[in-house]
Amino acid sequence: MEPIARAPTALIIARRIRKAILVGTLSPGTRMVETRLAEQLGVSRAPVREALQRLIQEGLAINKRRGVFIRELTSEDVVDVYFARTACETAAADAIIEAPHDVDWDVLEAALTSLETAAVASDWGSTLEADRLFHEKLVEAASSPRLTRMFATLLVETAICLRRLEGAYTEGTHLAEEHRRILTALQAGDRDEAVRAITAHMDDALRHLTEPKVVGSP
Repeated sequence: MEPIARAPTALIIARRIRKAILVGTLSPGTRMVETRLAEQLGVSRAPVREALQRLIQEGLAINKRRGVFIRELTSEDVVDVYFARTACETAAADAIIEAPHDVDWDVLEAALTSLETAAVASDWGSTLEADRLFHEKLVEAASSPRLTRMFATLLVETAICLRRLEGAYTEGTHLAEEHRRILTALQAGDRDEAVRAITAHMDDALRHLTEPKVVGSP
């Protein structure tokens, strides 16, 4: 029998920090103090330092003269994040359409149902979380571990984008229709329509992120 694989401590710490950024516990611009993190997590400073280096390499943190900080994204960064997301999700759509029998459609349908429910209830926080979950499950359905890893970082960067504009969005009822269009195209095996739907959704989100006074989508 093969031994059970255990994740290195630094990897676990990096995952926790990413999750904290994703849910908004850590905001852009927050200073990451090694000693404080080590004390909170009950570990030595060495794995914390390694975890922060991982986040710097991923572009989620930046090393300044005064220490390591959660990165604050510029407008150019926001455009690039959505450009990369479009590429990843389009690639995922291709894989899904090529092997539809390998996809657990119930998982995607459940994620969309959660989004629809949150949107109808005008629960913006839950709507954002359901939106993230849908896209996460869409990429996971491609069964590509590398694509999933790449996309995980993009989702955290998307959360940073939205933190920049916290309070700028007040409704998201139209999101359900955009996501339903994506899922319907995938289920029908219509690659062109799926790409159009994904691209339109990303373009709409980017437009509202760069025009914060307009009510829009994530």
